[in-house]
Amino acid sequence: MNTEVAKESEQNNEHKLQKKAWQLDILSTFVIVALAGLVGLSFDQLFWGVLAGVIISHGVMLHRLYGLFRWSQQQARAPQDSGLIGHSVDAIIRRERRLSKKVKRQKKQLKRIAEGVESLQDGVLFIDQSGHISNFNRAACHLLGLKADSDKGQHITNLLRAPLFVKYFNKAKYREPIELESPYRPNLMVQVQVMKFGLDQKVIIVRDITERQRVETMRQNFIADVSHELRTPLTVISGYLEMLEDTELNTAVARAIHQMTGQAERMSHLVNDLLHLSKLESNNSGIGNEWFAFKPFCIASIDQLKTYTPLSANGEALPAATIDCDFCHSSELENPVSDIEIYGFKDEFASVMTNLITNAIKYGHKEGQPASVLVSAKRSALGLEIAITDMGDGIAEHHLERLTERFYRVDESRESTVGGSGLGLAIVRHALGHHDAQLNIMSTLGEGSCFSFVIPNERIRQKDNKEKKIKRSKNKK
Repeated sequence: MNTEVAKESEQNNEHKLQKKAWQLDILSTFVIVALAGLVGLSFDQLFWGVLAGVIISHGVMLHRLYGLFRWSQQQARAPQDSGLIGHSVDAIIRRERRLSKKVKRQKKQLKRIAEGVESLQDGVLFIDQSGHISNFNRAACHLLGLKADSDKGQHITNLLRAPLFVKYFNKAKYREPIELESPYRPNLMVQVQVMKFGLDQKVIIVRDITERQRVETMRQNFIADVSHELRTPLTVISGYLEMLEDTELNTAVARAIHQMTGQAERMSHLVNDLLHLSKLESNNSGIGNEWFAFKPFCIASIDQLKTYTPLSANGEALPAATIDCDFCHSSELENPVSDIEIYGFKDEFASVMTNLITNAIKYGHKEGQPASVLVSAKRSALGLEIAITDMGDGIAEHHLERLTERFYRVDESRESTVGGSGLGLAIVRHALGHHDAQLNIMSTLGEGSCFSFVIPNERIRQKDNKEKKIKRSKNKK
């Protein structure tokens, strides 16, 4: 409020000074013309006297303007003038002083920002519209081996030539960071994140994740080792329990043996899931990708699960589920999804479909009713959209973000009746990550849930037309 009042007061003063300058210029011109007219009148030449006065006043004005011009070229001091020129000079000087103070403040701010960027332990690179490096900090030199005297102005892909980074940078989709080995230090792992700013400019953040990856590797190895070590005693326990089940025991002991067998099986599934998850987390090389037909693969997975009977944690059988598929029995002409092949890990994709459908069977039913599961797929601008929908009780919204965490439980009481390792969706998340996809979850309480993902266009294709023609000709014969 005080700033606005000060600005308004300054504008009023400026207006008054400008008005006064106008008045002085008009008065000086009038005085010169009047005096020249009086002199001309004394010689009975009023017209020539007035004309001479106008010429003299214009000559004075040109002289003052010349002084202003010389000052603007820094060839003379500022003209001392009480008219409009003097007022303009004063206004320019005041504006220049304000601008100079503003520039000094901005220089100090830029210096502090530059010092802050230099003090970061993360590497920071600024990239212009054409992809060339305009600046970077000391940490970038340490992490990527850049040289301040020669690498500025170089194209970023000339210095970071890893195929993973080149594909990531050219693709221009920077939602997630990537991890790669530093080209400067072989044992150094870095995380690279590109962000856009300004007019198609970019800033690249490079972070040292060597220690984090070492700890993650230790964790994965620990889980794998423990899981392997648990397998042997579990096998022994299960074997003895199976032997005891075949003997005649009283009712109480038989019930206890039955429950112990169920828990041993649950523990065995948990160990297998831990091993599977550990394998998925450690497989980031992309080795093992292959093209496989989507429709036959899904039909096999669904047919296998149609005979699946979910069991509670106590070993009691739950109502059998009905699984429908909207593309399994359609032809290539009726549904273009039927003719699609996917480039990826066949076993991992099987794990995705099996876990999602199994989850829908286990949790997608209402009390006392069998689960109803729908597997659907369609082509879109983004790629192949696959969804598994159930008509169960649904999941509260605040649980959705954490569903793919290891061992996360929506409802402990419900988990105790249904069973499960709590690792299924974590396995799905990692497996989809290897297919450049992300799990999306939508759920409404009392209506059901939908788990969906999109396989991008880069990983799908239509089956070869030549192969189709060969098959048709064989069928005709």
